[in-house]
Amino acid sequence: MRMDEKVLDPAEPAATPSARADQPAVAAGPVHAGPFRRWPWLVPGGLLLILVLLTVNVLADGPLVGADQRIRAAVEARATSASWRWLSVGWHAPGQLIADLGNYQVSVPILAACALIVAARQHTLRPLVAAFAGVVLLLATVTPAKILIGRTGPGLTTLGSGGLGVFPSGHTTTASVCLGVAVMLLLPDLPARIRGVVVAAVAAVCFLVGVALVWCDYHWFTDVVAGWDLAGLIIPASLRLSQRPLPQGVAPWLTAPWLTAPWSMARRGRGRG
Repeated sequence: MRMDEKVLDPAEPAATPSARADQPAVAAGPVHAGPFRRWPWLVPGGLLLILVLLTVNVLADGPLVGADQRIRAAVEARATSASWRWLSVGWHAPGQLIADLGNYQVSVPILAACALIVAARQHTLRPLVAAFAGVVLLLATVTPAKILIGRTGPGLTTLGSGGLGVFPSGHTTTASVCLGVAVMLLLPDLPARIRGVVVAAVAAVCFLVGVALVWCDYHWFTDVVAGWDLAGLIIPASLRLSQRPLPQGVAPWLTAPWLTAPWSMARRGRGRG
């Protein structure tokens, strides 16, 4: 027998694979944080920068104003043709119905219903606070911006009633904020395997609302982009004000510290699927 061999004691139980599996694994190397956790300001800072640039472009009659006009001319040539008029002409046209999703009378009740359902299931008022915060932030940002910037709509020479301009797009922001907050409230109760699909579907609907507004000649293209951008700031802010955690596993930036640091993750272990 060699000196380095170990004599097994008959009274000592042999190590089993399950016992070895219970031992903590040694990390192979350092775990590097993703860019959104390393630089938590990256997403909100980028969105804010884009919004500022778009606003300055409108106020200073910048180069994107010409791009807006070219985009409108190209879209109008197609939208008014005999083959495509059915998409936008008439209140029952698909483009009109999709654009109507940005009305307060449509989006806000959807958000309120989702918040009530989640509040009843979780026995907490936080979903209602998040929904209320989203609507308040929506009104506090979009309406003053429309009045102060005072951009006229496509084909118009005067502002709308109350001196409201078209920048940023209120319909785009309303649909994106209300549907976005609603889906974030519902997400923890959904099976993990379909969460990404649900978020993608809601994002597609919000995208189509913006496209419909441009197609029906209600907004310039940059109005819509500014609405999406502003919604990207309002949605996490409303959830943060309500101290409601964001569900993990949807997109990396949604679980970055700038969103999740103020609170501990709730409902651990209660997810399905």
